Amino acid sequence: MSLIFLLPMIAITMGLYLVTLGLWELRTGMDRSRFITYMFSGLFLIFVVAGILAFGSSLFSVYM
Repeated sequence: MSLIFLLPMIAITMGLYLVTLGLWELRTGMDRSRFITYMFSGLFLIFVVAGILAFGSSLFSVYM
């Protein structure tokens, strides 16, 4: 199994971690800009990066 097939799962895991950190930051209420940064980065990783990587890995499997 190649690393290219694991990249979308890694991106989703990192995105979920950042979303969790953002929610924790919102709970503590210390730094609102850090909450926005964590949430935006996590959601970007989950929806955009993981989607691009999944599409790329599916194209890669077709050409093999």
